[in-house]
Amino acid sequence: MKIEAIIYNIPYISISMLIPVIFSLLIAFTKEAYTKHLALISVSANFLLSLYMAILFDTSNSQSLYFYESYTIIDELNISLTLGLDGLSMLMFLLTTLVSLVAVVWSLRDKQINLRLKEYYIAFLLTESFLIGVFASWDLIAFYVFYELTLVPMFFVIGIWGYKLRLYSAYKFFIYIFVSSLFLLAGIVSTASQHYKKFGEFSFNYFDLLNNEYSLPFEIFLFFLFFIAFAVKTPIVPFHTWLPDAHGEAPTAGSVVLAAILLKMGTYALLRFNIGLFPEASKFLFPYLAILGIISIAYASWMTIVQKNIKRFVAYSSVSHMGFVVASMFFLNKIGFKASVIEMFAHGLTSASLFMIAGFVYNRLHTFNMDNLKGSVKFMPLFAIIVAITGFASMGLPGGSSFWGKFLTLMSAREHGMELAMGVLVGGFFSAVYVLYMLKTLFLDVKEESVLIHFKDVRGAKLLAFIGVIIPIFMVGFLPFIFFGFYERFLDFFTSNILNR
Repeated sequence: MKIEAIIYNIPYISISMLIPVIFSLLIAFTKEAYTKHLALISVSANFLLSLYMAILFDTSNSQSLYFYESYTIIDELNISLTLGLDGLSMLMFLLTTLVSLVAVVWSLRDKQINLRLKEYYIAFLLTESFLIGVFASWDLIAFYVFYELTLVPMFFVIGIWGYKLRLYSAYKFFIYIFVSSLFLLAGIVSTASQHYKKFGEFSFNYFDLLNNEYSLPFEIFLFFLFFIAFAVKTPIVPFHTWLPDAHGEAPTAGSVVLAAILLKMGTYALLRFNIGLFPEASKFLFPYLAILGIISIAYASWMTIVQKNIKRFVAYSSVSHMGFVVASMFFLNKIGFKASVIEMFAHGLTSASLFMIAGFVYNRLHTFNMDNLKGSVKFMPLFAIIVAITGFASMGLPGGSSFWGKFLTLMSAREHGMELAMGVLVGGFFSAVYVLYMLKTLFLDVKEESVLIHFKDVRGAKLLAFIGVIIPIFMVGFLPFIFFGFYERFLDFFTSNILNR
């Protein structure tokens, strides 16, 4: 399958990937006193570049590849570094640069980050570069390389700057993702081999592989090779057990990047590769996968409510939100795809804010125990407003960022019958319950006031970090058409030329 590639005189994507790498080198060879400033300049420059690229992006033609670049790596195997942004990857690119900026701004005044600053900020800058590579790559080998590389810096972030069980959590995170990725590699090689059998040449290019044909049993087999890797990354129940440990022990900024962007690698890839490359298998399996998504919503919601550690509480809530993304995606209709993508973006914002809330409270009380957080926002009015906005947005209240994803998920489920719609509705109810429980604990429960009265309200860099996600939360809630515009035409193309081909 061919698609229009729009080439610019300036290699914007390569520049956006090189900026963090160049600043990482500058950090490595300059004094530690300049580390924070260089990291902040890097992520700010990349965020501004992404906004400029968004202005250049023509939303009326979002199925085309913008900022196209291609560099041959191994000519004999037809492997190349092919970069470009369509409507889906453009939105993920914007989320990546925004959250990277928020994570670095938060880290500027994070008391936990007080040693090995060079390595810390280099890890975050390299993570940003690799994530851009994931969302912009159209060669599956290049995608796999960037997908795996994101493991390395996050492994060190958790293992070095995490909490008490950081080493256990870092190793568990690495082993789960690395082992599951081997299934992905096997699937990529198998699809390329199938292309060779039909066309007489190897190709790892996404659009070339769309032309492959498979028997249904073999396509289902390939589907599951890809699915296992992405289900672990997302994560979907029962592949989720690494996530609460990784989140529970990671530093605040590490949890922000992990929840807001790294999890989206899994859901992005499920839509792009599982449904895109294996549409017949997706149609055959859709009832089971949609139900699995609904089960993830309900199970993770219950697990969220029983958590005593607020970081594990937020981690399980992420699993629940990913259940909405997966369920809506595998309803296999345009409304469902629309819900899935907007929920990916919305969860990136609310999860970042929730983990910063957990980190901020920890800085005040030095505990993540929910029983010790009772009434902890009482003497911090500005912080209390941020908590309320984030909580109600995460719940799916109208005007919040998650409303459209959950509403459209319900609409897409209704196309398949009232049973699935009721399943989504029940899952949405449970997700509202755990958010209300968190708000009740932080606002309404009583604690000895002498412990809280000396708290300082949120300010400075941490306030800027919160503003960086609160503004987009309101934008998605009240101006959703701006974000739908990025991928509306892409979904038309996807449903008509790929899913229904």
